[in-house]
Amino acid sequence: MVIIMYRFLKQKGFTFVETVLAIVVVSVVAGVAAKVLLSGLDVYGLIVNRHDVSQNVRLAMERMVDEIVLIETGDITWMANTRFSFRDIDNIGTNFKRDTVSKNGSTVACIKRDDDYLGYLGMTSAGGYFDFDYLKDDGTSTIWFWQLRRINIDVRVDGVGGAGSIRLRTNVYPRNFMYSNFE
Repeated sequence: MVIIMYRFLKQKGFTFVETVLAIVVVSVVAGVAAKVLLSGLDVYGLIVNRHDVSQNVRLAMERMVDEIVLIETGDITWMANTRFSFRDIDNIGTNFKRDTVSKNGSTVACIKRDDDYLGYLGMTSAGGYFDFDYLKDDGTSTIWFWQLRRINIDVRVDGVGGAGSIRLRTNVYPRNFMYSNFE
């Protein structure tokens, strides 16, 4: 036993096999850690992109709601699925519509107020979804502005880099419209 202890104390350093084994173990652990870290960064990037896209469209919807809520029945000039036109409180014609704009050399779908960009619907010209639905006081659809009591705005935005899609919906009740039968 004394001889074994003497030999063990006399040895200094590691053998070649021990060194190679340590390098392999450290490499495997570093590779796994790098993969987990890169996956975390990808997820973080997707979350940030989704947040930016949804915030952008929420602001566009808030602006539409703020303006539409002030109109009266006689102010409406056009009602269509992807376009709503009216005269604002200053008697100026206003259009909310789905359109396309050029961004970084490509054409992308967006929501516009006249010629002002409000928000992107996706990173392609066919991206996203933007729809107005016009309802009477009993909740059924109408195409006649004098029957209009509620406007549903429905928007789906395609996220950047395959981040999925986000769907936002809201109801707008323009002022001075008489409401009945709504629950």
